Amino acid sequence: MVLVVLLLNVLNKNLKRIINEKQGVGSTPSFYQSKIKPVISKWNPIIATLSIGTIVILLVGAWFFNFAKNEVGVQKGYAPEQPIAYSHAFHAGKLQIECQYCHSTASYAKSASIPSANTCMNCHKGVQAREKYDGEVSPEIQKIYNAVGYDPDQAKYIDNYDQKPIKWVRIHNLPDLAYFNHSQHVKVGNLECQLCHGPIQEMEKVYQYSNLQMGWCINCHRQRGIDAENNDYYEEIHKKMKIEGKTYYTVAQNGGLECSKCHY
Repeated sequence: MVLVVLLLNVLNKNLKRIINEKQGVGSTPSFYQSKIKPVISKWNPIIATLSIGTIVILLVGAWFFNFAKNEVGVQKGYAPEQPIAYSHAFHAGKLQIECQYCHSTASYAKSASIPSANTCMNCHKGVQAREKYDGEVSPEIQKIYNAVGYDPDQAKYIDNYDQKPIKWVRIHNLPDLAYFNHSQHVKVGNLECQLCHGPIQEMEKVYQYSNLQMGWCINCHRQRGIDAENNDYYEEIHKKMKIEGKTYYTVAQNGGLECSKCHY
């Protein structure tokens, strides 16, 4: 599209020049003709070519560098369709269900875990939202029953049912070269889920809130302080702080910027 506009613009200027020449009217020289062309015409052709080529290469290289740094592998805003339309706004927001009720391993394991269908069934054996669907089970809840083999009319599990796992789509993906431990941040760091995942309790459809780039992690480590006084995990650090007369230790000061902490 841009190329077409440029070609039309050149064609229009040439037509005007031809008409002005036939009518004997002198055309007003353009900025390029009056200012730039006289300077370039004095340059050595080789030097001019190398100079312009170098500028173009630098500009293109800068664009690719910025693209690689901020776009490649960055999935901020990624919100894939899930096999079941689960609303965090309803469950975590309106019903105020704790995050770790479903993501139960966040406080003691590397991964926060995807809840099993049995976790869903803890509530949905009884909660079927029939009033919204003319006495029928909600289509989304029915998908859970189809996965585990549950007959809501008989209120029992189906014998010898071939259960089908719910194929949730992963949203937050770190490269294999990076290590992240949920328990270290949730249990030891005592961080709220929303710090990284955003206002999850308001999301009808979950999306990646943070860019998860290394600079984002490092900035947090440089700013966030350690609660050494109220956490037994940092007992030795708290003693050291008292000896040094310090009242505030950042994660970075505690080795949070060491490469091997996240890359090993």
